[in-house]
Amino acid sequence: METIQRSSLLDQLQLRKDKLIRTIRSVPEPSKLVNLLQQVDAALEKAEHGAYGICEICNDPIEEERLLADPLVTVCLGCLSEHQQKALENDLEFAAKIQRNLLPKKNLKIDGWEFSYHYNPVGVVSGDFVDLIPLNDDSLIFVIGDVAGKGISASLMMTHLHGLIHSLVSFGMQVNEIVSKVNRLFCESTLYTNYATLIMGKANTNGTIDICVAGHNPPLVLKSGELINVPATGLPVGLFCESEYEMKTISLQKNDSILLYTDGLTESMADGIEYGEERVKSLLMQTNGTAPKEFIDQLLSDHKAWLRQSLPADDLSIMMIKKN
Repeated sequence: METIQRSSLLDQLQLRKDKLIRTIRSVPEPSKLVNLLQQVDAALEKAEHGAYGICEICNDPIEEERLLADPLVTVCLGCLSEHQQKALENDLEFAAKIQRNLLPKKNLKIDGWEFSYHYNPVGVVSGDFVDLIPLNDDSLIFVIGDVAGKGISASLMMTHLHGLIHSLVSFGMQVNEIVSKVNRLFCESTLYTNYATLIMGKANTNGTIDICVAGHNPPLVLKSGELINVPATGLPVGLFCESEYEMKTISLQKNDSILLYTDGLTESMADGIEYGEERVKSLLMQTNGTAPKEFIDQLLSDHKAWLRQSLPADDLSIMMIKKN
């Protein structure tokens, strides 16, 4: 495990220890908390001897993503008992079910806009997230993002971001103000190594889109037959608590569209070659008013044919928005 991640985990453990001690002093029956405190103390003692993150059975490193999800893990996956493996499988399936339930309605049409998306985890759970949130004024918030890392820890952070965004969108703020507050809350409530790229936008009833790009792959706007890149308007969320974000406003006419995607699309590899943004742009230029679902199906078909026998190595999410 990288030194900075190890240091962050141990800092978090020390903070948890301090909170546990204060809580134990204030509750009448602290026996369960005392047991948890003992586990935290054991982990900190291992750190002093350079043994933190090492499996107690085989002495191999414990999987990084499992430590990020639970810093008190003491055994690697290979040394779990059959019962523990089954419990972990059940937990993963439950987490996957929660993630599926967080997904918005597909192929949504609302007040002159048409939305469609594709969401495909490379494993049981995903660090990608997509969301469509209709507002009371008939506008709609759309989000696509990618948490750094994979597996359990990334999926936990994805769920955390989902909750933060939903708790803030009802306050009537501009999208860049929402992203700024999400960034601060995410930064203050996670490890120093947790961050996410994301795009948040608002499709308005007047045909404009307000958009904020926090370190994510640039959205591609097809406007009157011309392809436009929207550059980043801020850093990924979670890196610096004081980060500021700008907002751009784009005016779309009938049949104009905007394509958002995670790097599981453009950075996927076949025979050592990336699928790449230029291939996506070429396909998008040929849409000629194609419905979002139809274009996403065409893009996925081309991507699958290009991969041939290669397996995807990352989560893949795509969203398309069209002005009707």
